[in-house]
Amino acid sequence: MDEFSKSALLSLAASILYLDAVVRRRESLSGIKFPPMQIVFEEANKVLSGVDIGAASDHESSAASQTAQIFLDMWRDGRKYQCFLHVLAQTVSELPAGILSSCNNGFFCQTKNDRDRQAILAHIARNTKGFVNSEYDRFIARMPVGMAIAKLGYTPDMLQTEPYLVEPLMLPAREPD
Repeated sequence: MDEFSKSALLSLAASILYLDAVVRRRESLSGIKFPPMQIVFEEANKVLSGVDIGAASDHESSAASQTAQIFLDMWRDGRKYQCFLHVLAQTVSELPAGILSSCNNGFFCQTKNDRDRQAILAHIARNTKGFVNSEYDRFIARMPVGMAIAKLGYTPDMLQTEPYLVEPLMLPAREPD
């Protein structure tokens, strides 16, 4: 299947699941209990923005893409419907406007360019201009493989919203096929 077909199919499935979560929320008001729904968007840039065929560069592609309103609604309102959305993307700066800012939690590894670092710094609540947090900018630019910065923002404790430097462990598991 080509990229456009995959993107269209995954987008349709995600929007149907989200709208189902909205209906389940209404039904839960009468006492019915439902487990929370988790939707993971891998290659989120393509699924959320669509795939532009024929763009000369990645920058042109992301500038020309448009995000469907349903995705912006999903990220903004998903938590109240017990629908939790997860974004996996190699280039943070190419995520649609409104998606990254609606994410409470962030887990950032190596970056590709300056725009990615600026988006990460803004998400972890560090100054993106000037000399105040230049150490963060330089560290993110040269972060070694196997390390990540995690920000867990969905907590009432302000101290716990500070970014953490973490070293994720590999799980001894068979890769899915």
